[in-house]
Amino acid sequence: MSYDDSVHTLMATANWQAMDKLSFNFGIAFSMAQSEMEDIYFVSDPHTNGDRLDAATPWKGTYDVVNTNEMESYSKLEYNTLDLNMEALYSISDNIDLTVKYLLTNVDDQENYVYGDESGLYHSLRAWVTFRF
Repeated sequence: MSYDDSVHTLMATANWQAMDKLSFNFGIAFSMAQSEMEDIYFVSDPHTNGDRLDAATPWKGTYDVVNTNEMESYSKLEYNTLDLNMEALYSISDNIDLTVKYLLTNVDDQENYVYGDESGLYHSLRAWVTFRF
């Protein structure tokens, strides 16, 4: 079995000191990802054909690992993500900072194949206070 995957990411950031106590950070990242399995081959397990594993433990299951040999036909993943983030930091005093950060992630599932369409938007807004002693 071979498993190939790749991720290519392009990122850029910018910082701006608007005032002595206020600074901003902006970022963008674009990623293209692919993943695929090939040459999957399992030999059939005779215990799954209703044979007994031993005299005390019968196995009447129908699952056979050979059924996964077709896995490569649905293993291809391909998606793009775009991340945008903005952060503001305000120094309340020499020892106290307030930070607010917003993150937007857009996932574009190119194959819509393995788990269905995984495309969508994710928004996150966080705020925190930092105390320095």
